[in-house]
Amino acid sequence: MSNPKQRLLRNIFSNWAQMVIGAVIAFFMSPFVVHTLGKEEYGIWALVFSIIAYMNLFDLGMKQSLARYLSRYYATKNWQNLNEVISTSTFIYTLTGTAVVIISITIAYYFVDAFNVAPEYLPVMRKALIIIGINQAIAFFFMTGTAIGPFHRYDISNAIEISFTLINAAVIVYYLKQGHGIVTLAWITLITNTIRFIIRRFTQQWLVPQLRLRIRYITKSRMRELLSYGFISFLIVVAWMVIFNIDNIVIGLFITTTAVTYYSIALQIINYLRSIINAIGVPLVPAISHLDATSDQNEIGSLYIKITAYLYYLTSAICVGLMFFGGKFIYLWMGPDFTDTVKVLYILAIPAAIYLPQIMANSVLLGIGKHKSLFYVLAGEAVSNFVLSIILVQSLGIIGVALGTAIPQTIIYLFVYPYVFFRIINANLKKFYLTAARTAGLASLCTIPVALGLKYINSLAGWGGFFLDVGVMMLVTFIGFWFWVLDSDTRVRFQTKFKRASA
Repeated sequence: MSNPKQRLLRNIFSNWAQMVIGAVIAFFMSPFVVHTLGKEEYGIWALVFSIIAYMNLFDLGMKQSLARYLSRYYATKNWQNLNEVISTSTFIYTLTGTAVVIISITIAYYFVDAFNVAPEYLPVMRKALIIIGINQAIAFFFMTGTAIGPFHRYDISNAIEISFTLINAAVIVYYLKQGHGIVTLAWITLITNTIRFIIRRFTQQWLVPQLRLRIRYITKSRMRELLSYGFISFLIVVAWMVIFNIDNIVIGLFITTTAVTYYSIALQIINYLRSIINAIGVPLVPAISHLDATSDQNEIGSLYIKITAYLYYLTSAICVGLMFFGGKFIYLWMGPDFTDTVKVLYILAIPAAIYLPQIMANSVLLGIGKHKSLFYVLAGEAVSNFVLSIILVQSLGIIGVALGTAIPQTIIYLFVYPYVFFRIINANLKKFYLTAARTAGLASLCTIPVALGLKYINSLAGWGGFFLDVGVMMLVTFIGFWFWVLDSDTRVRFQTKFKRASA
């Protein structure tokens, strides 16, 4: 059995590898898909995924329950309880997956007309919605039997994900070049994901041969345990669904699907930043559950403080880069008519630098089972986001929707959430603010002068000039991180591992 602390760094780096490869593929694929499909049809494609994303509500918080209980019983080698969790959760997911298929068909035939979609695209949207709904249902059917992360093997999980990301991209390019549309894209998504789930299922059984999916392991008591923990997690997922998907829905209802395209491009960039942070946060949940099960409470606190300090430096540096060079990137990437996308990106970047590092606090609360307070915070953000977006979209369009997201995020994650979290873990809130301000200030001190200099000195046009900007910014950010932020013990460990790898 793997020590979670020993595997945590490998899991984080493998998550980052998947994220980087996914970002590179999206870098080339997004403009290709947008311009091949056209803004109207791409907007429908983005809207379909925003609608189906709400089907994750039928998860009922089970994903968080699995992350907690699979890693907990795996840590204590309690195979009976582990098999009860596997079998009972599979039964629950079978029911929810079936419900997703029924609801997807219902939405496709009775509610799609509510969106501002051109009549000739309605049949296409209906078909794509049903197929992606089936894809979501299959994800539920395989959810428990493909869980690899709770056993601290995100490296293997990510290797599978990277392989299928590459395959999926290649198949999409081929069929789009043949003139196919979003219905074909939906079928490609369904087929490749089904094959991916089957491979993950066999991999899980190979990693933990003690696992057994049996009817006799389905128990009412285990179902109550999973759903009891999962109920609050379910409410958290509801809030997350509203926060991360309501923007496209509001735009699709009040403006046009073309406007969805402009907004979703900026949102895609922010989501990739979130993926960078989640690369740390996701493996942190089972690691913390493992430590919680073995009563290693001091390790939990030290992990959180160290990682959060590093993340405030990283997100602040990225925010500076987006404010100075984000517009240049979008114009090169998508074309000169995406000015609204640039404006949305500028609005969303600043609160992202504030709230993204605190994803680690989410991982801590989920890992120790004290996540009810997280729901209250997220519910406040979701309601504020929805209300403000509805109000501001009337007069400001997609800029109003962006402000409706940014304003609550800034207030909540600057003041409310830190206060709530540090009361729960009984830690020093003042120290948190000082640490966050110090690392964010160091990042700004490193990057702003360099960004200003590049803005006026770098005369190279096109992608060459942009990558020169990015390369210099990354180098300066790394140097500042290495000498100013990274603690000496960790720096020595990195140097030792690098020397061993070189040898």
